Amino acid sequence: MALPYTCGFVRLTASGAVGDAGKPVSILGYNFDSGGTAANPYFINGTTTVSAGNALAFRAGGGVISSTSPQQSVGQFPVTLPLGCYVSFDANTTAMTVFYFEP
Repeated sequence: MALPYTCGFVRLTASGAVGDAGKPVSILGYNFDSGGTAANPYFINGTTTVSAGNALAFRAGGGVISSTSPQQSVGQFPVTLPLGCYVSFDANTTAMTVFYFEP
């Protein structure tokens, strides 16, 4: 059983699922490292890239070139993606850390 006010995290070095693919996941925050140009990762409500049944939930915003962005918050409360969470980013993003829990 999860403890209240705690979450896990995953560090992605390529686009991928957060938590158990296809199961609801609540996103509490994230940060990312950008490469040679600014990064612009985005979060999808689903298990793969944007397609039938999978919808863009929100973008992480633009990153600073060759730097680490500060932890970003998606809101005062967690954002729950009921179909699972897939984070998509291109080669301009070196890695992305996502703070989450599975309700």
